[in-house]
Amino acid sequence: MKKNYLFTLLLTILISTASFGQDLLITGIIDGPLPGGAPKGLELYAINTIPDLSIYGLESTTNGAAAAGVEFTFPADPISAGTFIYISNTNSSASFQQYLGVTPQYENSVLSINGDDTVILYKNGIIEDSVGKIGEDGSNTAWDHLDGWAYRKSNTGPEGITFTTTNWTYSGVNGLEGGANNATANTPFPIGTYSNSTASVRNNTIDGFAIYPNPVTNNKLTITSNSAEVKNISIFNVLGKNVLTTSVFGNNAEINTTSLASGIYIIKVQEGVNIATSKLVIK
Repeated sequence: MKKNYLFTLLLTILISTASFGQDLLITGIIDGPLPGGAPKGLELYAINTIPDLSIYGLESTTNGAAAAGVEFTFPADPISAGTFIYISNTNSSASFQQYLGVTPQYENSVLSINGDDTVILYKNGIIEDSVGKIGEDGSNTAWDHLDGWAYRKSNTGPEGITFTTTNWTYSGVNGLEGGANNATANTPFPIGTYSNSTASVRNNTIDGFAIYPNPVTNNKLTITSNSAEVKNISIFNVLGKNVLTTSVFGNNAEINTTSLASGIYIIKVQEGVNIATSKLVIK
């Protein structure tokens, strides 16, 4: 059980790191001042084109609860790069549009939260990003946005299981008081202002990527792709330690795994601006 947990944690870190050029992140959250705390909603941003949004899902945690898994899965919609996505609490699209002037594409009870709760973004069941610290009650913290908002600074994120408070700006508690809509609030929610100008390294986009045999039984691992471009390889054990780094060339490149003990690993292969990650088993 412990080994499986460490493996999942390592895979989350490797696959969900911003430098690997992930496609979707959380950019803002609002806990409105209207009756019932409306509008409650989330803003996300597509860094790259997403052919099928259903690989992503959301979870909300309250009162410092730990992450438990996806509660809402997006439908299988294609999303273009540079698109903002808005999701509101169930039956609150009207108040979202009234207050912010934007009609959300989706609504779900996963956004039935307050400004001291955490929202988590998953990709293929793995934590990709969050607003609020997972496992912490946000009351009286730097990120507490009760009746207010939190908004990501441009060119930051996604951060996987990490929540860096300095990568966000905050209205503070009751920051949206003072008006009937966002424009007249004391501290208006900066809706749709996030930008990402960082060159993107894309994850799992190596054309024709494959590794075999897996499990490795003869100390020889072959890595294939449709390009003969140099492949920079890093292998990590379940504790996150880099145990092998090398470079190979060719469409069918071979590496020697003699130095690796039997066990479970993560292999990361970078070919140009593209990266692929995979579970690797050494027998």
